[in-house]
Amino acid sequence: MRRSHKVLNHPSAICTRSAVSFALFLITAACLGTAAFAQQQRFTWEQIRDKFLSANPTLQAQAQSIESSRAGEITAGLRPNPQFQNDTTSATIGIYQEFEIAGKRPARVESARLATSISRTDFANARRTLVFNLRQAFVAALLAKSDLDLARDNLSNYQKVIDLNRLMLEQGAISRGDFLKIELQMLQFQTDLDDATLALKTAKATLRALVGPSNLPQDFDVQGDLRVVPLERSLAELQQLALAHRPDLKSAETGRDKALADLRLAKANRWPNPTIGTSFLHTGNEIGGPSWFQPFYPKGSVSNAMGLALASISIPLFNRNQGEVARAKSEELRADFLAQAARNQVLQDVETAYASFESSRERVRLYEQTYLSRAKESLDIEEFSFRNGAASILDLLDAERTYRATQLGYRQQLATYLTNLAQLETAVGAPVTP
Repeated sequence: MRRSHKVLNHPSAICTRSAVSFALFLITAACLGTAAFAQQQRFTWEQIRDKFLSANPTLQAQAQSIESSRAGEITAGLRPNPQFQNDTTSATIGIYQEFEIAGKRPARVESARLATSISRTDFANARRTLVFNLRQAFVAALLAKSDLDLARDNLSNYQKVIDLNRLMLEQGAISRGDFLKIELQMLQFQTDLDDATLALKTAKATLRALVGPSNLPQDFDVQGDLRVVPLERSLAELQQLALAHRPDLKSAETGRDKALADLRLAKANRWPNPTIGTSFLHTGNEIGGPSWFQPFYPKGSVSNAMGLALASISIPLFNRNQGEVARAKSEELRADFLAQAARNQVLQDVETAYASFESSRERVRLYEQTYLSRAKESLDIEEFSFRNGAASILDLLDAERTYRATQLGYRQQLATYLTNLAQLETAVGAPVTP
């Protein structure tokens, strides 16, 4: 015992224990770090949407149109520059200023301001459609993940069925032909697993392409459930909400206002702008020198004069901007028709999306209230009957296929329900659920 105690307290033994402890610490830390990293790779819908909105190049390009329109507002508000003139022989100094009349500048500024407003609503409309495309891809990823989980469970459960029937085969309770039929059914479950795995990879690749490969890691997971989100609004309420929030309708209505502002500007441009100036007149003898030399202030006997007068104005005798006025009137009518068409399109979009949503909601209800429980009950009955010799192997396999198809169909209908709900929200242009 004493020798063992000395060995345990030997420096080399202590170093060995320290090294082992340190190695265990590193392994534990690595495992915890890996778990934490794996947890960071799970993204909810809100996280993916935020990444998409902050990095999507299409939206960034659309946002620059707003800045361009703002620059147009600055240009529209500028006044004409004054002019400076000098003539060494007569008018020594002259300053002239063009004055805009008939409300040209206010009409020009209003048109530019409305153009900026259209750029903002166009950006919101682009965001609306792109977010719907992203939502479709996210729901597809949730469906693929749910199908993959179901395929794994089905494969595991069916493996237990095969093991149980193998024991029955060894005991002589079933024939080898029946066992082979049961075993061959395994191929369908393995195929379901492979299909679900491929679908999940494809959906993730689509999400990475939309969000940006640099914004989502290569190996990530989506977090969320395929579940029913209740909607309590009627079709009439949704249509009124869409008329108040659809950005493309707002763009069309603002376009109508802009066309009216452009018409006012065209009518204002019928009147020429006058130029008013003041000049200081200095005359006298020129000093000697070469002919090309003209001094700024001639010397000699001089006389000075200063005047303020209307320098020039164009007489609108022939050109009264008739063509632009006619074009602006036509554009005003066109903008009004486009606004009416946009309003009709909004109502149609909401009605169509609502009909699709109601159809998917009814199908989900049928699955949840009837077919899921019936398919499970049928499978349980056939399994019990087969074990007790009251049902054939074909009856059991048919019940198994029906149960599997019902589960897959239910998940597909949940995904369709969520997609149609997102389509309805896109058609309305505003959130429709709490």
